[in-house]
Formats: sequence, structure tokens, C-alpha cells
Amino acid sequence: MRQLNLSTRNSKNLSHKDIRKSILTGLWIVFFLMVIDFAVNFLFAYPAASRVTNPNQLQLYFNYGHSIEGKVAQMVAPTDESSSAIAQAGWLDPNLWQKLNLPTSRASNEDLLVAIYGMSFSNHVGEAMKEIDPKIGLRLIAAPAGPPNYAYAAYKLDRGRHKADVAILGILASSVKGLSTLNGMTWQFEGPAPYTYPEYFLENGKLKEIPPLFTTLAQFRTAFANPQQWSSFVTQLRQHDRFFDGFVFEHKFDNSAIVRLIRRAWAQRHQKAIEDQIHDATGFKPPSVSVLKAIVTDFATTAKNDGILPIVLLLNDRSYDDHLFRALESTLNSAAIPTVSSHNIAPASNLKNFISDGHFVKSVDLDIAKVVLKLIHDNLQSHPV
Repeated sequence: MRQLNLSTRNSKNLSHKDIRKSILTGLWIVFFLMVIDFAVNFLFAYPAASRVTNPNQLQLYFNYGHSIEGKVAQMVAPTDESSSAIAQAGWLDPNLWQKLNLPTSRASNEDLLVAIYGMSFSNHVGEAMKEIDPKIGLRLIAAPAGPPNYAYAAYKLDRGRHKADVAILGILASSVKGLSTLNGMTWQFEGPAPYTYPEYFLENGKLKEIPPLFTTLAQFRTAFANPQQWSSFVTQLRQHDRFFDGFVFEHKFDNSAIVRLIRRAWAQRHQKAIEDQIHDATGFKPPSVSVLKAIVTDFATTAKNDGILPIVLLLNDRSYDDHLFRALESTLNSAAIPTVSSHNIAPASNLKNFISDGHFVKSVDLDIAKVVLKLIHDNLQSHPV
């Protein structure tokens, strides 16, 4: 019996020693993690200036995991001039369009004015059109990776502000997921852009919109500095923006490199899960394009009513093959909407058609531009608007 008691006491002593050892080991692990965290933040701190455009690769890598609010704080400064270029881009602000000196009518040496709404892909096609035919004037309104609801909202806001002969609605396949968002931040975690736009939905077969709380950089800057206004915006995103996630969006624990790495992994998983509900290897899932069909139909109808030739430009980037065209084909055909789709000009499965940042190579932009110009010529010759 005594041996049993002695054994029991020894096992208790060993148990206490093991616990103390585990706690001590844990404390050392925490200590070294804190040292690593501090060292990473010190050695690879992201430049503070909002207009910095060339941070090194390690600075970029450890900055990717900043919350969206943290990244916005890096981009948006007290003035437009001191803010980053991406912070200034894409706002649905007619005053901004005026400052950019966008043409409102043909110049004396031009035959056509073409208004294009979309993103950098559609801008590149427009610029290629101008390169082929210098007698074309361009009114380009675009946002970084601008989704279809942005392009449509820009078109609507721009109606009556110009005398364009042709209006082109640019739709990028990889940006279709932005239809269920209100801004260029929540669905582009690694490279958020602060611009905002409406979210559209169908009610009794008609398009309705949820407008964002603000539509200019000045309004955004004011709200970002005002906790009450910003809280209202975050609440709107939480309620209506499909990609919103509090851990990804809100400015918490950004000073920790380890938390930033965890957040980046979480954001990628979160975005992928939602993207898979919208599109997979077989194409776009029907519920995700019902609003898009209504958008292209209304765009074409209203443009024709305004005496403008409407063209829908479908831009199929990597991994999207002809999915966008197939999703909209029946609508485009039934409404007789003039359309150009890049899938039969530059297949998205051919990586030679793209440069490293995902855009088309210059020769593809020119090939698409030629098809668009022919479509314009054929339509204006046979059916003058």
C-alpha cells in the first residue's frame, strides 16, 4: 500500500513538472513568435506614402494580408494628389470625367465618337481601335476590373452627357462575380480599389438597384475619417455585399505579420468558396447571370432609343473559355444585340494570348478592335442609328 501511495505521489510530482515544462515551452514559443513578428514588421515594412508604386517583393508579400481597411488607409490620403492612383480610379463621378477632359462630341477631324464603359481590357480595345482608325474619338470610362454593374451604372449616369455614335458595354468574364457587390474592395482582397457602384437585382422581372452610400473619392475620404459614417457603410456591405467578411475587411490586428498571413489564407479560401457558387469549370451557374441578362438587354434598348449603336463586348480572360458567351448567347440573339466576343478571336485556353498580368497581348487587342470596327461599319452602313 505504501508503494502505491509513493507511486501516486511521484506521478503527481511528474505531472506538475510536465505541466510547468509545457507552460514554459509554450511561453518560449510565444516569445519567439513575437520576435519573428517584430522582425518581419521592421525589416519588411510597407512604405507609408500613399503614392508609392514600387515596393519590393517581400514588402508586397507581407502587405497582402492587411485588412481591406488597412490597405485603404495606405491608399487614401487627405488630398487626391497625395492619394494613390488606384484610389482615384473608377469613381462614378461626372466631375471627375470632366477633369479627365473626356470628349463629349466628335472633334472636327473625327468621323465617330465611341463611348466605352468597362475596365482596362475594354480600354485597351478602344485604344487599339483608335490606333487602327485615328478618325475615331474615344470616351473611355473604366474602373480597375470594373464589373458589369459598374459598367452599366456608368453608362446610365453618362446618358445625355455626350453625343456618341456608338456605346460599348465591356464585360470581363472574371469580373462577373462583382455583380453581387457594391465596391471594388470586398471581392479583390489582394488588390482592392475603393470605388463604389450600385448592386442590381430583379423584382417582378425589372431591374432595381441598391445604391452605395457614396460615389466619389471626396465622399469616401470624409466617411472613412468619420466613425459613424463609416460604420453605416460597413453595415450596408454586411447586409448587401456577398463577398463581405468582417475578418477580411475590418482593420484589426494589422500590426501582426502572423495575423496578416492567416488573414490572407482565410481571404483566399473565403473568396474561392463564393466564386465556386458563381462559376466552375463547366461555366457560369444560371442564377448568377440572370441580372446580367437584364443589364445587357436594358443597355441595348436604351442606347437604341437614344439613337446610339449599342455593342456588347465580351472579354474572356484566362480560365473562362467561352463561358460568358454561352451564358448570354440566347439573350443576345433574341434581342438582336450587336456583340463581339473574344473567345473566337483569342481563345482563353491559349496562354500565349495573355501577358503576365492577365491582360491580352497587344496583337489580340488589335484583332478584337478590327472585329469591333467591322461590326460598327456594317451596322452604321445598313442600319443607321
